[in-house]
Amino acid sequence: MSVVGIATGAAYVPQAARIWQRKSSEDVSVLTYAMFLGGQIIYLAYGIRFHQPPIVIGMAANIVGSLAVILSALRFRRTP
Repeated sequence: MSVVGIATGAAYVPQAARIWQRKSSEDVSVLTYAMFLGGQIIYLAYGIRFHQPPIVIGMAANIVGSLAVILSALRFRRTP
């Protein structure tokens, strides 16, 4: 699970990189990534509670990825 978790966490990198490259997050739903983040935090807590290092490692990687996209999107969000 930790290899898969790290790989899925890395899947967020292209989106965050695209936001930084374009200096725009116009087409990115922050709400969607925030909802992913919420689920990841719950699953991380589960992994911690039941001493499951692969889940903890995987969810930590996913949380980093989600935060990278969310923070990048907010950084380049245009205010009306």
